[in-house]
Amino acid sequence: MGKAEVKLAGMGEIVFARGAGVLGCIGLGSCVGALLFDPRTQSAALAHVMLPEAHESDVRQLPGKYATSALPALLQMLDTPPAFASRLKAILVGGGELFQNRSQTLRIGERNVETIQRLLRELRIGVVFEHTRGNFGRSFEFDVASGLIRVRAMGNTSAEKDLSAALGILRRAA
Repeated sequence: MGKAEVKLAGMGEIVFARGAGVLGCIGLGSCVGALLFDPRTQSAALAHVMLPEAHESDVRQLPGKYATSALPALLQMLDTPPAFASRLKAILVGGGELFQNRSQTLRIGERNVETIQRLLRELRIGVVFEHTRGNFGRSFEFDVASGLIRVRAMGNTSAEKDLSAALGILRRAA
């Protein structure tokens, strides 16, 4: 069996995989990796979200840059109208605050996480895995076929979890 193709979302980028492949982000500080998974099609789309609110001039070039434009772009990439979004599952990683004693307006990581969570609630999309906040950066990879997620946290506890049951991924007999 060959190694799965790895697609990393750079800042503001969106990546997609169906059936197989690995999606991930490297070096998430205040940014959030927001991944939506469709159990029916075994597809996933991942945005590397940098900021909570979209500015109209930037949305067309990098819809994944802002939480408010990234989630609609992920739905479009998964070919899922908002009315059917509740069948999707979400994974959130990142949103740390690497600089302490900042004013509330500068707490970008916290605001990113809160905005994404609010949008997911409005769409009735359940979060099956979250590794957010804190004062450290992270990188992660998600295997679309197996449902395995690996989070590497800089200077903190890393995590590895099998999400296949939560995502409705059927295991094939060996």
